[in-house]
Amino acid sequence: MTRSWWTEQEWTRLTDPTVCGMCADAHLETNPHSILIGSTHTTHTRLARNQAHPGYAIVILRDHVTDLIDLSPEALVAFWADVQRAGRAITQVWAPKKIDYLVMGHRMPHLHCHLLPQHTGDDPLRNVDISDGPMLLGDEEMVSQARALRGAWGTARPRHDISPHSHYI
Repeated sequence: MTRSWWTEQEWTRLTDPTVCGMCADAHLETNPHSILIGSTHTTHTRLARNQAHPGYAIVILRDHVTDLIDLSPEALVAFWADVQRAGRAITQVWAPKKIDYLVMGHRMPHLHCHLLPQHTGDDPLRNVDISDGPMLLGDEEMVSQARALRGAWGTARPRHDISPHSHYI
């Protein structure tokens, strides 16, 4: 049987910031799903405990917003700048071939972006699945990887060597 979209009552509950799991624990050092890597005035960046894709991280908007269309232009730029910074940090630590960026939110309607690194051994024709795994690392390995990503997060900065209009040729 195919399920229909959430009922109005279900959707209202899911979008309620007072019961939102991300509002409750995105800022904490650790939670059952991830470890905090860094925070800005706009987002929290977290390393996922499920490392089926080494370097898998999530960038979570601080404010409870359910969709990109609800952001001001300034907040939108700040969100994507933080996603880019997280991608650069992941690249410094894991050197993936590519990072896939997924923004969904139909199960957890709080704006966040999944960063799923793709590595040499990954099938480039297979659709990315955030539920791959789980491949849970031991506590010591998880802390070590979080420490490495925090270090890279601290040095990851926007590139200023490319014109923002260079793609308009």
